Amino acid sequence: MQYTRKRGVMQEKDLRICLLGDFRLLDGADACDEHLHSVHTARLQALLAYLVLHRQAPQARQHLAFLFWPDTSEAQALTNLRNLLHKLRQALPEPDCFLEANTQTVQWRADAPFTFDVADFERSLAQAPTCTTLAQAVQLYCGDLLPSCYDDWILPERERLRQAFLSALE
Repeated sequence: MQYTRKRGVMQEKDLRICLLGDFRLLDGADACDEHLHSVHTARLQALLAYLVLHRQAPQARQHLAFLFWPDTSEAQALTNLRNLLHKLRQALPEPDCFLEANTQTVQWRADAPFTFDVADFERSLAQAPTCTTLAQAVQLYCGDLLPSCYDDWILPERERLRQAFLSALE
């Protein structure tokens, strides 16, 4: 499948990342079966989630290494991160469209051709609160943010989204 960036307009065949409820990686309307087996580990899903949730700014490799392997030496943590990034690049179709990396930082590309359920949920909540927009937001919330991930960084994000969902239900 060819991925192209067209002035921020989402294409029909864009990558879709779902982190609410069960992790899903969708290519257009179909699950990326050939890629899903590569993103089956919780650690790889967590790295993808972190990069997408923090896509506004480049993430320092040292920060990511410490965040994901806090009880490991810096050298080993950086090696682990390098290996995990390699697996993520293998899992993504045309990874250069999605990831920008150098020796110091890694970033999910702002102009990447993808949609993201968390962003859709937050966008629905940010619209003028009508019954329709709140119902859309409630429907988009398929469960907690990456419920299989127990890393410290995700817990506040998960709780923030859960509280937003509960407020929308009220």
